[in-house]
Amino acid sequence: MAFFSTIPLTLFVYMSKKYSKILLLTLLVLISFITFIEIIELLQRAGQKGADLSSLYLIFLGIMNIPTLLDTILPFAVLFGFMICFYLWGRSHEFLVGRTTGQNIWQALLPVMATVFAFGLVHIIIINPIAATTAKQYEYMMEEIFGKKSQSELSVSTNGIWMRDVEDGNNFIINGETLQVEKLSIRSPLIYQIKRDGQLAWRIKADEMRLVNNSWIISNATRVQNDGQRVFLGDVMLPTLMKASDLAESTLPPKTVSIYKLPSFIAVQKRAGLPVNQHLVFFHQLLSTPLKLIGLALLAASFTLLHFSRQTKTRLIVLGLGSGFAVYFLSDLVYLLGNTAKLPYVLAGWTPALLICLFSGFLLARIDE
Repeated sequence: MAFFSTIPLTLFVYMSKKYSKILLLTLLVLISFITFIEIIELLQRAGQKGADLSSLYLIFLGIMNIPTLLDTILPFAVLFGFMICFYLWGRSHEFLVGRTTGQNIWQALLPVMATVFAFGLVHIIIINPIAATTAKQYEYMMEEIFGKKSQSELSVSTNGIWMRDVEDGNNFIINGETLQVEKLSIRSPLIYQIKRDGQLAWRIKADEMRLVNNSWIISNATRVQNDGQRVFLGDVMLPTLMKASDLAESTLPPKTVSIYKLPSFIAVQKRAGLPVNQHLVFFHQLLSTPLKLIGLALLAASFTLLHFSRQTKTRLIVLGLGSGFAVYFLSDLVYLLGNTAKLPYVLAGWTPALLICLFSGFLLARIDE
């Protein structure tokens, strides 16, 4: 409690308000700049495609993507915003005056950490569900205007897709060429029934299988026994616990799934045997957002609290841009390693935030000495 008792409440509130204002202003400037560039690009693409669309509609489309952009913009806003704030505060000696009350550097920076932690929580609890909804609608509208980038088919491996379906104790492994999401069908499926002891009971080859009313409708099915005997079954029905929404959402990128739905979404994907590394890493990176923002705020403080020469502004800009892109590169690299299972998903999700906090904490400890 002694750590908090030496921090005057009035000073804490004053610093938090000032940090919040500068952070919001920086965030607004970055969002406006990036959204403007995106709207210009949409207008150019629409003009090249010859789409008969009003400029207002395309502007609305660009604005709709703002919540999704916050995932990328918020760390940069925290870094640049706090560098500006500390620089201005250093020029006016306000930060130095605050420390004369007997605070160490960690107590003096506590309002910073509390402010960015609150922004991180707001981003997770409020912004992310909004961004998931708008991202899904944005993707749909973009496909309507410019067409799909690729067919809505999921190919999990070079051998096609692999799924697992368990119903009434029956364990089925399904292999198919492609999953057609719109039709809720799997092309050229090969279905293996696995006994309780793990042995293969039989397999079925078919032209197609479609998910209809909690049942697989299998077309032109041929059952192959373990002894090689073949029995033509025609069209057959196989009960399943899978729902149409499970297949329809199987190709959804992580950004289109709300944090409140991600755990259940991942559970369904695991049950179906579909890859979930990307969603797991995204989930943990999202949870680590408050910690990452605290690390970036402390990193900004460590840069601006150092004694620079007269080229302070230039060095701050170079340091800010360099560290911002370094953080972006580190996050993307670790995210990629997590997606490809080169790193455990928990480690891939939390490593960038932890490294930034440790590095900035080391720099600040050196400064405090």
